[in-house]
Amino acid sequence: MVNMNFEQEKKDIVYWARLLGAKNLVIGRSGNISLNAGRGKIMITGHDAYLGFLEEADIVLMEEGGKILEGKEEPSVERELHLEIYKQFKDTKVVLHAHPSFTTAFFNYFDRLDIFSFEAKFYLGEVKAIAQDTPTVTNIEPVLEALENANIVVLKNHGVVAVGDDFKAAFSLIELLEEQARVNLLMKSANLQTPDQKQKTIEEAKANTKKYKMLSEEHAGALMGIVNNDSEAQELGRKYDLTCTLAVKNQDNGEVIRFVYEHGKIMKIDNDENAEFVIIGKPEILRKVFNREIDPFVASTQGKVKTKGDFAKMSKWYPVMVRTFKLWEQAPVE
Repeated sequence: MVNMNFEQEKKDIVYWARLLGAKNLVIGRSGNISLNAGRGKIMITGHDAYLGFLEEADIVLMEEGGKILEGKEEPSVERELHLEIYKQFKDTKVVLHAHPSFTTAFFNYFDRLDIFSFEAKFYLGEVKAIAQDTPTVTNIEPVLEALENANIVVLKNHGVVAVGDDFKAAFSLIELLEEQARVNLLMKSANLQTPDQKQKTIEEAKANTKKYKMLSEEHAGALMGIVNNDSEAQELGRKYDLTCTLAVKNQDNGEVIRFVYEHGKIMKIDNDENAEFVIIGKPEILRKVFNREIDPFVASTQGKVKTKGDFAKMSKWYPVMVRTFKLWEQAPVE
């Protein structure tokens, strides 16, 4: 075959292929790279090439129509994808197909990626994931459609495809996406959420959670279990030595539940209104208190509920009571 003498282009492909390997964005013989070398020529890595240890001999030179002009290896099995991208997007100079681990893992379980850094938001936009049913990309059209709106697309269980007018531009998209996928997975594993996600989760939880008859034996039992099984409430209770009795009373029908605390743990519940601290209110207000629509402390200071007891004394237990009242919403009332 005729030597077309694309020496610098070959060096560039080798450099970026090895960098993909060094950054763990391709593993083993996964991934492929191509370059539009101009003059109707496309350079692409060979089939089964090991990008992390790529040599110039692993690069194949083709015509835009797919005819091999130079190279000892067969071109990548993804050559049709690369050729179609160059055919549809005339300004594209580089196509990188990589297999970043965190990105692959994230989109195996989730459909939408949250972008947390300003840089990633600016460059990535909303990344689309395309379902894949085969080891190679046989249905190219959805990939091309996705690339109409973004320069990077995820192939579910098959990595990513990034395009650009040079290697650095395409490579940086893969790096940014991998970083954001990792952040998303870390936040999900830690059960951390953005404010919007958190509010949505709370609303969904309330909609799907069982509702109790207020101040019933079942309601009191649920509250006791929630508080006693919450590690944060228990730790605060021990730290501030929450040892007292607290009662809540419906002023219309006289129903009462009383909690007997010892070092933060509820040891007993009963219906005795004789307690160190008593919250008394109309049912519609107490319902809002238990459902966390009104903070109990705010309800007291604004006169929405009446209180008995030395609530200045209760102030020393403020941190643990804040946690306790927060937990009440996990047993919403009808």
